Amino acid sequence: RRLSPHSGGSDGMEPRHLPMLARAAPAPFSGEDWLFEIKWDGVRAIAEVGETLSIRSRNDTEISGKFPELQELLTLAPGTVLDGEIVVMSGRKPDMQALLVRLQGTGTRAGRVPVTYIVFDILMRDGRDLTALPLSERREQLLAAVREGSHVVISMPVEGRGEEYYRAAVAKGLEGVMAKRKDSRYEPGLRSGAWLKIRPEKS
Repeated sequence: RRLSPHSGGSDGMEPRHLPMLARAAPAPFSGEDWLFEIKWDGVRAIAEVGETLSIRSRNDTEISGKFPELQELLTLAPGTVLDGEIVVMSGRKPDMQALLVRLQGTGTRAGRVPVTYIVFDILMRDGRDLTALPLSERREQLLAAVREGSHVVISMPVEGRGEEYYRAAVAKGLEGVMAKRKDSRYEPGLRSGAWLKIRPEKS
């Protein structure tokens, strides 16, 4: 089946790709069966890259028009469906307020701060559904299918060293880390224990 991403309203032909969700972990941990990556403070987004580009938020709103710089996905990641986070980086940290300005469409075009799409998973490639593959194999597909660009970056997780990585992330003022089992399949729309979010406790 050929990939046929949406470019606006639903035509009832193709199902929407819903993001897989994470549960909260009680504390940082390490483990050789897990990958750990930064938990970015941005907007979760599924990008469907076909003849046109569709980017949909977690609540299934089309937002590609808000971020014209992400049109570079058409040449960097053709024929894919990707999962990632849209962020505005300011001093090596995400700036949620600047991102909200972009989402709300306020401010002059010249004053817009560019966004970065941090890609961490791939759901389809050239019409093939990859969601049943373990995360370790999806990572291989992701690295083979997507090139980085001016506004597209591929997340590079670390293996095993979750507690160390968490401490480093928190020390830099980041939101925390995500832990994902290497053997986990992608479960659209489900809050799975195979993905865990680890954040500092609110004081």
